[in-house]
Amino acid sequence: MTKPQRDDRRSAGSFLPLKSGRKSDQVFEQISSFIRSGRFPPGARLPAERELTAILNTSRQTVREAIYRAELVGLIEVRHGAGSFVVSQTPQVPADKPLLDLIKIEANRAGEFFEIRRALEGWCAAQAAKVASQSHLDAMRDLAVTDEAWEANDIGFHQALAAATGNSLAVRIMDILRGAFSAFYRLKRFMPTREEQQVICRHHLDIYDAVRTRSPERARAAIIAHMNFIEEKLAESVEGLAAETE
Repeated sequence: MTKPQRDDRRSAGSFLPLKSGRKSDQVFEQISSFIRSGRFPPGARLPAERELTAILNTSRQTVREAIYRAELVGLIEVRHGAGSFVVSQTPQVPADKPLLDLIKIEANRAGEFFEIRRALEGWCAAQAAKVASQSHLDAMRDLAVTDEAWEANDIGFHQALAAATGNSLAVRIMDILRGAFSAFYRLKRFMPTREEQQVICRHHLDIYDAVRTRSPERARAAIIAHMNFIEEKLAESVEGLAAETE
């Protein structure tokens, strides 16, 4: 039985004002200190990013970096649409390991991740072009990635594509892959620009159109091109972050 999730936002007032220096490190230290002390015990939900931004009088990107780092070291789990939850009081990798090193560990897994996604989603796209129902097509069509909800809609589009195959195992594998690699997407530095969102939107429209017109090979090619673009942009982001820290 799943234990009830505890919300420990009452401790939000215990956060201290940030000093000069790298602010994301300070936010991370405060979060990890509260987790170690039990102020945020396993199962507790951290204050929302927006709330932490206001409490600490800092940018949302600073808070995102701190949360991302806490996730990479194994202290918290970020659940899409629900928030950040404490999973351990002890980091699974050294908490003082530089953020760039942690990101490189994730980046080294990117190639394998995209290999699997190209194979799986290529199959999903081709199969969906053969069997997708009108309701599945409608679900894909309505998920735009050009507004504030772009991140949730992007995830929803790929989930809808998998669902359109009618294969429950494909849907489950997609969820596992997304969960296993989701931390890599949550750092603000890796979020696409408005122009890149427009490119992603066009990619989604190409995939949707190929599925709608029952063109399996075109659907497969469209989603592989999309995966190649995302992998390239993530690699550029890692290189940019490395240059900033040198």
